[in-house]
Amino acid sequence: MDTDLLVVGGGVAGSMAAIPALEAGLQVVICEKGKVLDHCGSIGCGVDHYLTVMDTGPEWDTPEFLIKHVPELTDGIVDMAVAGRVIREMPRIFRKLESLGVDFKDKQTGTYYRLRSFGLPGTYHINFDGTDFKKQIGERVRKGKAAVLMRTMVVQLLTQDNRAYGALAFNFRTGEWYAIRAKAVVLAAGDVNRISKNASGLAFDSWHFPYDTGDAHAMGYRSGALLANMESVEATLTPKGFSCQGLNALVSLGAYFVNQHGERFMFKYDKKGENARRAVIADAAINEYLLGNGPVYLDCRHLPQDMLDRMEATLQVDRYTLPAFYQQKGVNFREELVEISISELSIRRSGVYFRGSGLAVDVNGETSVEGLFAAGDCATVSGGIAGAAVLGHIAGEGTVRRVNETRGALPAVDLAAAGALRAEAEGFLKRTDGTSWRELEDKTRQTVTDYIGVRRTDKGLRLALDTLRALAQREKTLRADDLHGLMRVHESKNIRLNAELMAAASLARKETRTGSAHWRLDYPQTDDENWRKFMIVERGADGPSVRTLSTDRPLADAFARSVQTV
Repeated sequence: MDTDLLVVGGGVAGSMAAIPALEAGLQVVICEKGKVLDHCGSIGCGVDHYLTVMDTGPEWDTPEFLIKHVPELTDGIVDMAVAGRVIREMPRIFRKLESLGVDFKDKQTGTYYRLRSFGLPGTYHINFDGTDFKKQIGERVRKGKAAVLMRTMVVQLLTQDNRAYGALAFNFRTGEWYAIRAKAVVLAAGDVNRISKNASGLAFDSWHFPYDTGDAHAMGYRSGALLANMESVEATLTPKGFSCQGLNALVSLGAYFVNQHGERFMFKYDKKGENARRAVIADAAINEYLLGNGPVYLDCRHLPQDMLDRMEATLQVDRYTLPAFYQQKGVNFREELVEISISELSIRRSGVYFRGSGLAVDVNGETSVEGLFAAGDCATVSGGIAGAAVLGHIAGEGTVRRVNETRGALPAVDLAAAGALRAEAEGFLKRTDGTSWRELEDKTRQTVTDYIGVRRTDKGLRLALDTLRALAQREKTLRADDLHGLMRVHESKNIRLNAELMAAASLARKETRTGSAHWRLDYPQTDDENWRKFMIVERGADGPSVRTLSTDRPLADAFARSVQTV
């Protein structure tokens, strides 16, 4: 297939990248592992909060005010050039989403119900019923007549001379393979989940979307793109035994967290208490357990009935099965304490806004590989759904410029190399013995949990790297029972690779920063003088190579190609 733009991932970031390209008259192909575009991605079933500056008049509601606080929010590790552009574009993209049919207003009052949470300096979060959020933007993509290939996994980018010109993919229902040439490519495949163990022991019972398995990170890395912040991991608090979203609603609507002694402990860790950054909240709960003060509980008993009603309605937007879980457990969060636990880890954005872990991008959303863009939680500037929407749209506009600048024919697909990739996949399907994808993932999760988790040491990280590299040798023996299993084989390889990138970056950063996002027991202090730097990871001759770049400079300064300023 030949097209102008190839989008990998049909979630919020991917769909928002496709929209400006379609509006500019470009041909767009979207490859998505899910079944239905309107309900795929991390908020396919809904979302209950959206972060945005609205420019309504008060000083705190302006882009410049929020931008001023970003260095503090991110502990100084942030690309201010890209973060600044994302924040300045927030009001415009918010209005565009409303024009697409997204209703951000509270159904009871008809106004925006805005709340303060996660350490932000203003009431930037809109609490709303976003059950149809993804449906609205999915409809716009379909009306624009994008070619959408569902149940299709992209496994390798096509690049030549540090320029992306497409990808190879396969449909894991029909077995059909695609060689797709494009003048620009957007990677929007989300964060890295299923990478550590969680309280329930079920890998797919994850706080974030379990089908986001670092595919974009892995493909970008293999193609020579730079990544940054891969040492930073993120966790949250979830009901014990059920990893789900909802912490934003809990803290913004007034819930408390208490330890086994009934002590409301958050103010020991941050003057904002439960309104601290997510990273601080998770780290405080981890520390309470380490101090022997666990279990930790959610306490909503002090809240008025109208707030409890709103909380109950909000919590089932993201995860509609949550009320049934509480009912079956015989738990009434209105009248009793509810035990909570730490979620599994994800490589996402380290519990802070505007600092992502993934592919380094410039102010246009373009990576260090020309014509290859990234947006959402696979990019180095992230901000939840709003960040995905805004940077996705920015990247889409960037692809329009890149496509219009492209001259000459695209390189021919190396059919011999493509055939070799397909033959390797068929080998996984034909193998009757060997290693299952579940076994590879389980060993990766155990390694991450034991050695690259919330407390790190030099010895542990080196053991992790040795183990993960040994596991890489076993990838040759993987087997797939069917086409769906073949997709899982590729996911498991991507998860393992991302764990290795995380370990390599963590070993290089000899300090502690943002609490449990990167806590070195052998370097327990934050060291701004020596380590207020980006950790840049790229493909080396013998595996991941790590170098640093001062945060006084944008990540694009590390790119070999020139960057157009917007």
